[in-house]
Amino acid sequence: MTEKPWLGFDSMGIEIAFVVMLVIGLAVMFWMIVRSSSLKIVKQYEKLAHKLRIKLTKPEPQLFGFIRPEPFVHGIYRDRAMSISVPGKGLQNTRQIETTLKVELTDKKIKWQMTAKGLLSGMRQRDSVGMERWQSDNNVFDLSVDVRTNEGARLTRILHDDRLMQISKVLKGSKSSIYLGEGMMVYTKFGLIANEIERERFEKVVELFCDLSEVLEGR
Repeated sequence: MTEKPWLGFDSMGIEIAFVVMLVIGLAVMFWMIVRSSSLKIVKQYEKLAHKLRIKLTKPEPQLFGFIRPEPFVHGIYRDRAMSISVPGKGLQNTRQIETTLKVELTDKKIKWQMTAKGLLSGMRQRDSVGMERWQSDNNVFDLSVDVRTNEGARLTRILHDDRLMQISKVLKGSKSSIYLGEGMMVYTKFGLIANEIERERFEKVVELFCDLSEVLEGR
């Protein structure tokens, strides 16, 4: 009995159709995951914008929604310019995704860098030329946070125990850092603001930065 040639073609057609359907199904699943994650992030930024009373910008999705740029907030809060965004490149041009808070102040002389102490703390220290390691009188803080500054005496005057504990709490257990230089106070943290805990963390840092900025400016 001779084999009918159309049977082989039909079998191949079924295999091709299965592969096509599988690819489409995976693409749809990926699109739904991206959309769901994006909506969670947008929701947190909407809450940030509402609480801080600043502007929310939501970039349009690209490539039929498969690429969704992160939203960002920006404006004037407590009489100073500020923003929270996700840079195009991670820390030191790596692929690590980080969220960045920036608060502007008029003092452009003082500089500092703060990171939680650990094996990778040195990597999170940016250009520290002209800065020296600073020690407070609080042993708990000194054991947990690596601080470098160009004005140690001034830092000693403005960072009392309460502020030291706030800074330690912000940096503890997170891949984050605090930087001050050229009239800009910056907080960077690996990851995105996709839940209530992260949003509340950034809200607290905003208040801390505004408090520190006012002290530095002598308000």
